[in-house]
Formats: sequence, structure tokens, C-alpha cells
Amino acid sequence: MKQNYFFFFVLFFICKSVGYSQIVNEGILQIKAATTIYFGDEYTNKSSAEHNNDGLLYLNHNFVNNGITSAASTSTTHFTSSAAIQEIKGSSAKVNFYNLVINNTFKGVSVVDAFELNVANAVTLTNGDLRLVGEAQLLQTHTGTNANTGTGKLLRDQQGISSKFGYNYWSSPVTTTAGTFKLNEGLYDGTDAASNQFAPILIQYTTGLDGSSLTTPKTISERWLYTYSPNTAGYAGWDKIFQNSSINPGEGFTMKGTATGAANQNYVFKGLPNDGNYTFTIATGQAALLGNPYPSALDSEKFIKDNIAAPSGNNTDDIIDGNLYFWVDGGSPSHYLAAYLGAYAIQNLTGSVPASVPSGISGGGSSSSADPLRYIAVAQGFFVDGGIDGGTIVINNSQRAFKTETSGESSFYKNSNAKENEATKSADLKSYIRIGYEDPEKFHRQLLLGFLPNSTANLNFNRGYDALMFGPREDELFFIIENDLTKKYVIQGVNAFNENDEFPLGLMMTEVGVHTIMLDGVENFTGKVYIKDMLANITYDLTKGSFNPNLPPGTYLDRFRLVFKDKSAVIVAEDLNPDFGISVEKTTVYYHENGSLIVRTKNDLQVNNISIYNMLGQQIKQVNGNMINKNVIAIPFQHPKGVYIVVVDSELGKETFKIINK
Repeated sequence: MKQNYFFFFVLFFICKSVGYSQIVNEGILQIKAATTIYFGDEYTNKSSAEHNNDGLLYLNHNFVNNGITSAASTSTTHFTSSAAIQEIKGSSAKVNFYNLVINNTFKGVSVVDAFELNVANAVTLTNGDLRLVGEAQLLQTHTGTNANTGTGKLLRDQQGISSKFGYNYWSSPVTTTAGTFKLNEGLYDGTDAASNQFAPILIQYTTGLDGSSLTTPKTISERWLYTYSPNTAGYAGWDKIFQNSSINPGEGFTMKGTATGAANQNYVFKGLPNDGNYTFTIATGQAALLGNPYPSALDSEKFIKDNIAAPSGNNTDDIIDGNLYFWVDGGSPSHYLAAYLGAYAIQNLTGSVPASVPSGISGGGSSSSADPLRYIAVAQGFFVDGGIDGGTIVINNSQRAFKTETSGESSFYKNSNAKENEATKSADLKSYIRIGYEDPEKFHRQLLLGFLPNSTANLNFNRGYDALMFGPREDELFFIIENDLTKKYVIQGVNAFNENDEFPLGLMMTEVGVHTIMLDGVENFTGKVYIKDMLANITYDLTKGSFNPNLPPGTYLDRFRLVFKDKSAVIVAEDLNPDFGISVEKTTVYYHENGSLIVRTKNDLQVNNISIYNMLGQQIKQVNGNMINKNVIAIPFQHPKGVYIVVVDSELGKETFKIINK
């Protein structure tokens, strides 16, 4: 005891003598169990120092941590002041406490942006509030139920899209009344959060259709507030809620924006911080809208594994199907259901894919937009489906992690600034191939094929690694697994890469126009990627250019495969794309050695149809004019060697060509 007190005195004296009003630890500070220490001035734990607390520490000023901290189960750190806001900050961007008590009667304690406040056990908010600035997060690691108490509040920001037509899916990181959250008690206007950290104003509500930014505080429309408790009713399963409805921790809810005209609206959640175990019951075939219940990120991989069975997971039962579904608004222009533009991005143990929305919508399915990240951001809601066993979904502290959105490791789906997926930059040799499909309306679907050498996944269906589409459109490209033609998979995960493996694809085309299959991107993969036409025995090299299926509308479930070896002739982009420096002054027709008939026409020439005849005058193939909307047309042509007649019927009349199939 005397040595500890003397150590503090010397540090304090040295700092005072050179004009600083602070206490600095430059070595190893050990506060022993059953010892009570008081620091009246700002305390700094230097970068070369260690702060080890086994006892009781009372701080009357800021805690600046640039070094290492630890806290034993006998320790509690108290922040006590009546004169000023206290700060937790420092270059280490992290501090460890066992128990934390806030007793600041001025306003409270502020944790600086992007700082990890790690409390192993309980947070007691006796007086004053705990303000998590920006992307600061509170992590707690104990087991069991919520250990947090007190009349003070935790405040944490999150941003959603501001569109009055667009939904965000939310989940509160705090509670306000009797262990539940009410919007009219805990959701605040965060417009001035930077200058007004501790005293935001409660959001107000209207029963009209539109939220508004013309009021102070901002206004949310009550009309679009819903939850979705576990059920099988589909769209009819949404539960209407109101501003004063009770929402449980971990329960998701929907809300539209305030129409600010800016991309995003900042909100502040204020209440007792959520902590500990939360459970939800779900049955096979049911869906439920859940969310991250904590004021920290949630590890989706740990959450999934805790709720699916071995070998993929840690549970004895498949409680959920192993996939998480995140709503992405695609720029909806009105409140009418038929006009909604949006879809679900999907995350599982293999990886993630963005939502299928029109190209150019950030957060949607283009090769340059964002897909969900492994770590789910504060306040983010998501759907899960019940697994083959159903049972009790568990969310707990072991699934929490400190990951920020600005680091590119966590994401909240606000469509204007979703971030690129960094989760697949892995150190365990995972590789990924992202195949894109775009329909004539420019809706972009991305498929993910993951090669996961350290996983249990194989070529069959693997729960947690393979994901079905959520709400497929009429025009789609998808994986077919185990020859189950009734299911449309958007993510497929397998073990290590094998160049001999082939992955069946299904293609549905209902619209006339240009359908495009492309390579959106690869990660940790350097090989060739081909689409193989099993009927024509032609492979298309996607690493050199996109592929436009020249087929009539229909469903093709056994025609195409994703392959990695050229087992037949290959059509490359130069044969199909008129923009490779080839000037077409007149119609030309020739037979390509890969087994395809190539027809090149002048730009903007309207071709009605193309007919192919053998030398007996028998028509053996015709391509309908509705399918001919490109200047270069590749027609699969698997017929015996010989001479054939090709008739191109266009707006200029009929032209006849003789070709030789050698």
C-alpha cells in the first residue's frame, strides 16, 4: 500500500513540477485487490506502460490510455465528477475494465470516436450518461443475462437513409422501459450530435405517410413501423407497431426516413445498454426479423455457428438455415408496394452477395457495390429463416466484436455509403469467384462461389455455406445443387479448389432483350472462368469478356455450367463484341471453329430473323428476330460437316450466304 501511494505521489509531483496537471504512468502500475485509489487529475497510461487494476480506482478527470490495460474480477473503475464531462480516449483506441461505474453529476462520460470500451462484467450508470461518440463501442464479455443497471443512459449514433420512401431495418442497442425499447422514449434526432453530444431531442412522429425534415426535431411517419415475429405468413406476417410499442432487445423493426434531401439521417439511441443473452423461438419454415442488440458489432459467423448443427456449427440442432438477409433499398420512388425497388443482400459462412437491384444503386448487385460484411453494425436488422429443426435462437456476448464501419469491417445498410467487402481478404486461403447476371431491366444479380479449404463444405448441400435467393425475380441466374431443380442458390461454398469441378447453373429468361452473364470479380483466385453450354458443347471465357445468351425466353436448368477447364472450343469476347476495333460495313456470316455460326451486321440494322438450311432445302434452325438485338450474333451450330445456306432477313431485305462447316 505505501509503495503504491508513493509511486503515485512521485509521478504526480514530477508532472506538476514541469507545468502539467496530470498523472502519468510510465512503467507498470499495479493496483492491488482491496486497494482504493483516487486520481484527481487527468490520468495517462503511456504507450510503454501497463495499467493493471485488481482493486478500486476512482477517476475525477479523463482517462487517456496509450498503453496496455488489464482488470481483474475484483476491480471496479469509477468515473466521478461534478465539474466537467470526463473523456475516455488514447492512442491505443482501447481500454479494459472489469466493472465500470459512471457517477458524473455534470453530464457524463464521453468515449471518443472509434474507441473500444471493453467491460468484462457490469456497467452501472449511477449518475450521468455514457456517450459513445461516432463509432465508439461498448463490449461486454460475461455470460448470463444483462448485468447493467442505473438511471443514467448510454447514447450511441447510427445513420439510416433519409428517403421518406425507403426502409431501413433496425434493432435498438438500448432499452428504455422494463427491459424493452420504445421509439418515443429512446430514439433521438442526431442532426446536431457533433455539437450536442449529451442532450439530443426526441424524434417526433406523424400518422401521415411522409416523414419530414422541416420540423425541429425531425419527424418520422408512424405508418411504416413494423416488426416481424416468427411466422410463415410471408408478406402478411408483418406486425404493425407504433411509437409507443414495446420492442424486445434483438428484435428488428422497420422505419422510413425524414426526407432531408441528404443521403443519410443521423439518429441517437438513448437508454440502458443491452448486454447478455437474448433468445427467440423459431420453427422450421418460419422467418423472423432480428437484429444486432448491442452497442458493438456482432460477429455474423459466430452467430450462425451458434445456431446451426455440426459439422458446420456449434449447436446440436439446425435452429436457423444458416443465412442472414439484409434489406437494401434500391431508390424506391413512392410508397406504393408495386413501385418498391429493393432486395435482400445475403451473408453466410461462405461469404456474402449484394442485393439484386438496378445497376448503379450503391449497396446493390453491381460488381463495384457493397455486400454484407462479417461484422454486423450497431442497430442493424436482418432476417433469418428457421432451420430443419427449429428451436431457440441464441444471441449472446460471445458473438460481440469491436469492428467499425469506417475500417471496412462492419456495415449498416444505408444505400448511399455502403462499403466494399473487406471480409473476404482472408488469411486462411479462401478464394472467391463472383458471377454477375444482368437482365434487360438492368437488375444485377451476383452469385458467389467460395473455395474454403479449412471448411467441411463439399459439392453437396452444406447448411451455413449454401444460400437460397430471397425473393427471386422472374429473370435469374442461380446455382443448382444436388440436382434439386426447385431451389435457386445464390451462394455456394465448397472445399479446396479443383479445376475439374463443374457447377450447374439455372437460367430463367422471361423478358426479350439483352441478358448478360459476366465475371464481377475474383478474390485470391488466378485461374480461368468459363460458362459452358452443355447443349452446344461451347465454352465462353468470362475472364476475357461477358456472355450474352442468344436464346428465346424460357427456363434452362441443364444447359449451362460454371467450369474452369476448356473441354471444348471457346468463344472469346473478340468474336462476340463489335467494339474490339472491327469495322462492320456489311453483313458477314462465317462458321467459327468452336462450333458456332457468327453473324455480323452493320450498326443499328434491324434483323428480323436468321434461317439456316441444308443443301436439301430443309430448314434446320431459325433464330427469332426478337432475339436479334446485337450487331454480333453467335448461334450454337452443332451439325454434320457440309455446306449450309444462311438467310438473313433484315430491314434491307433478305441476304443469302453459303457457309462450309469443316
